[in-house]
Amino acid sequence: MKKEKREKRSFTACGWLLALCWLIYTCSLIGKVNYAANITQVESFYGVSHADAGMVSTFYFFAYGAGQIFNGVFCKKYNLKYTIFGSMLVSGEINLAIALLPSGYFSLIKWLWLVNGVALSVLWPSLIRFLSESLPRSKMSRASVVMGTTTATGTFLIYGLSSVYALFDLFKLAFYTAAVAMPAAGILWLCVYTPLQKKALEETAKEEALEQANAPVAPAKTPQKGEKIPRELLLTIVLLGLFAVATNFIKDGLTTWVPSILKSSFGFSDSLSIMLTLFLPIVSIFGNIFAVTLYRRLGNFVLLCGVLFLAAGALIGGVIGFLSVGLAVFTLIAFALTSFCASSSNSTITSIFPLYMKGKVNSGLLAGVLNGCCYVGSTISSYGLGLVADNWGWTTVFRLLFAVCVAVVVTALVYGVCKGTIKKKKTE
Repeated sequence: MKKEKREKRSFTACGWLLALCWLIYTCSLIGKVNYAANITQVESFYGVSHADAGMVSTFYFFAYGAGQIFNGVFCKKYNLKYTIFGSMLVSGEINLAIALLPSGYFSLIKWLWLVNGVALSVLWPSLIRFLSESLPRSKMSRASVVMGTTTATGTFLIYGLSSVYALFDLFKLAFYTAAVAMPAAGILWLCVYTPLQKKALEETAKEEALEQANAPVAPAKTPQKGEKIPRELLLTIVLLGLFAVATNFIKDGLTTWVPSILKSSFGFSDSLSIMLTLFLPIVSIFGNIFAVTLYRRLGNFVLLCGVLFLAAGALIGGVIGFLSVGLAVFTLIAFALTSFCASSSNSTITSIFPLYMKGKVNSGLLAGVLNGCCYVGSTISSYGLGLVADNWGWTTVFRLLFAVCVAVVVTALVYGVCKGTIKKKKTE
């Protein structure tokens, strides 16, 4: 009876700690995606082109991606209690500044959003490091699934709110929402961090001590400074880094530009365009669970990404056809399913893979570097796809996305053939 109570308490402490991390990152999405969610109104309010509006996101993604790599390297040294609180507070203040900015100062927004990218780049590698250090190995799968839903959930919340705000032509309320929600979540983190982590660490130590006592072989340790990462694992990291660029090139390209595509291609209102875009994050919420399930079948992260991009490429081919004949419903369904595939790939690369590597590589470092690679793709997509659309139209944009999918599938296929050939030679 006492043992059952102890196990229940352990699950509760670890569960609440995971829920806290989920809340922090979900709230951060409100102050990160709100600009993209309102980009059609931003263009109208400030009188700017697709390329000019996209440049703001490009500044953000550049700062965020570079910050991910930097913070991935140095997050091991951070005092997470105050670092994460500071990140949420600074981002909230920047959102407030944009909400209060007069209409004649659009040129300042990209610089404010650049600072926002720097501030928020702290979060992902720090949270992944925090979870990998605080939770037992048995909960890594659960943690990867839960954290994988944050992006889709946060995006859904801010797009839903933005569609309501657009009905009243009050898009700046999206920035006021972030200015309130993010500091509030940061204060909660500050208040419960120490006691919650202490309980979780105590319970994790007991569980892992029990696992180690029952294990016939000692668990693998994280490589120390100077130790080499195995060649096959290093190749996997490099390939996933390349796939990460392609993943967010597609994922954030859709997140940023689908409202504009629906408005310009089908004549929908701002509010309706934003509301219909909600299908993307709704479907994407399940992308992480799908990726974990598929990995258990394939057992290989590179091939998993190849399968996801194969599906995404087929769907993007459908989008090209649907746009040409004006089929709005089928276009929207294809958008949602493409976003699902891209989100599954993103979760695989930035959360599932780093957490599964606990004991082999520093999870915080891995998450930061791979997420930084993702935002190289995001940086290119915001301005680049807007520029392509301004000059050659949305059909050309999707032909470009299709070509990216083909490149990833071919790379994964070559990897799979080479891996199979090497394995066959070793068995002969």
